Amino acid sequence: MKRTVATAIAATAVLLFNVGSTGGANATTDEFDRTELGSDWVTAGGGTLHIAEGQLSADGTPSEPVSMAFHTVPAAGNTQEVAATIHWNGRNPEHSAMSIALRADPASEHAGVHFWFTATSMGLSLLSWDGVVFTPAAGTDAYIPVWFKWPEGTTIRLRAEGDYYAAYVGDSPHPILAGTFTEEEVPHTNRYGGVHGQDDSKVPGGGEPPAVLDDFRFSAPAST
Repeated sequence: MKRTVATAIAATAVLLFNVGSTGGANATTDEFDRTELGSDWVTAGGGTLHIAEGQLSADGTPSEPVSMAFHTVPAAGNTQEVAATIHWNGRNPEHSAMSIALRADPASEHAGVHFWFTATSMGLSLLSWDGVVFTPAAGTDAYIPVWFKWPEGTTIRLRAEGDYYAAYVGDSPHPILAGTFTEEEVPHTNRYGGVHGQDDSKVPGGGEPPAVLDDFRFSAPAST
């Protein structure tokens, strides 16, 4: 079932994560090798992303409103990268999406830029704080077909440098998506990275639950 950006992608649960020491961190990882996100996380919204069998899952989260969780420490720099590993676990979600995100700022209610995907579509979008609107980056469409489902265990990556945002799949050095947001739309001083997830499986025509994510990496690399 074809759904609007507002309902198909923004009926989500959002996790914005950020780890490090006071003053920010140049790099961090999270393998989710525990049973709960832990006390460093502050959650909000309609549901809670959770750890299931060592993977970050959005299964069972409400279609809306979105759910959010925030870590308390920002990244060290304006240039940022976030990455994760995809596990389908035998699923073929066409509407239930997951994403990796960066340049978020919970204090100013800014949800950041997201590289979202299902088994059949993807996009590079700015998510509104209320989780209702996904605004595609300049130079990209709202929905972009994924002609061949990415293999199990594929790594996805999103990089922000200045106004330029580039999304990568697997080991390719070439972005699969690239576009821009102005600094007014996405302040470069936003320094939180994360993920959003959406389970549409209980919505009529919503299909299967989303993929799960693992091996999170969030960093502030040197500018190129």
